Amino acid sequence: MFDLPPLLVQFAVGVPALILVQLGVLHMIDRHARVARINRSLGRMPARRASQRQSILQRIAQVFRRLATITLERVSVMRGGEAEISAELLRTAGFRSRDAVLVHAFLKLVLPIAGALLTVLWFLVARSDTPTSGLVVVIWSCGIALALSKAPDIVLTHIRNRRFKQVRKSFPDMLELLVIASESGLSANPSLSRVANEIRMFCPPLAFELQQLVIELSILPSRDDAWRNFSTRLPLTEITIFSNALMQAERYGTPFAGAMRTLMRDERAGRLLKIEEQAGRAPALMTMPLILFIMPPLFIVLIGPAVLSILDNIMEGGFG
Repeated sequence: MFDLPPLLVQFAVGVPALILVQLGVLHMIDRHARVARINRSLGRMPARRASQRQSILQRIAQVFRRLATITLERVSVMRGGEAEISAELLRTAGFRSRDAVLVHAFLKLVLPIAGALLTVLWFLVARSDTPTSGLVVVIWSCGIALALSKAPDIVLTHIRNRRFKQVRKSFPDMLELLVIASESGLSANPSLSRVANEIRMFCPPLAFELQQLVIELSILPSRDDAWRNFSTRLPLTEITIFSNALMQAERYGTPFAGAMRTLMRDERAGRLLKIEEQAGRAPALMTMPLILFIMPPLFIVLIGPAVLSILDNIMEGGFG
C-alpha cells in the first residue's frame, strides 16, 4: 500500500515545503514594504525598532505566540470545561498570562496532528523498503497522536507537583519568619512583604505568591477575596488553613501576631505528628528487608553448623 517510488515521495514532501518557505519570505518582504510606506507617509525617519534589537529567541517566541493566537481564533478551541481545567492547571503550575493558555491549547491542538503526520511520513520514507500494512500505520499514528495530546498536561502536572513540594517544604520556615516579623511590631502587609523578600532565594514560588497576595490585599476591595485567591493559586492543605485562619482573625479583630503564633504552634504539632507517624511506619517498612536480607543469613549461621555435622555423621556412618 505504501510502496511508493522514492522520487515521488521526495516530490510530495519537497514541493509543499518549498511553497511554505516562499510564502513566508514573500509575507516578510511585503510586511517590511508596508511598514516602510507607512513610515514615509507619516514623515518618520527609518529608525531601528525595539523588536529588531531583541534576541532571536524573543523573536521566535513572539512569532509562536502570534501563530498560536491566530490558529486558536480560527479553530475556536478555547471554550468549554476543558479550557477551564487547562487554565486552572496552568495557574497552579505558575503560568498566569493569557499567552500561556494560548500556547498550551495550541500545543494540544498541533502536536497530535504533527505527530501523526510525521509517523506516516516515517513509514513512507524510512520504511519504504519493507511494505507495511495500513492498519499498522494507523495504529502507530493514533497512538503517537494520543500520547502527544496528553504530553502538555503531563508536563504541567509534573511542574505543578514539584512546585507544590517546594512550597510545602518551605511553608514552616515562612511561618517562623512571619512570627518573628509580627512580634517585632509589623502588621500583616509589611510582614508578608518582608518574608517574601527573605524567602525568595530558597523558595521563589512561595515568595512570588506572597508578593501577589500583598498586592491583592492592597488593591482588592475585600481582603477575604485576596486570601481566597491565594489558597486557590496554591491548593494545599497548609495554605488553606493559613488563609482561613487569617480571614477569621481579620474578621473578628484578632491581632496578627497572635494568629501567627497560634498557626505556628499548630504547625509544629502537625509536624510532630507526621514525624511520629513516619516513626510508627518504620517497623512495617522494615519487615520485608528483614525477611529477605537478614533472616536467611541468620538461619545459615545458626543452623548451618548443625546441618553440616549431621551430614558428616551420615556420610561416616554410610561408609563405615
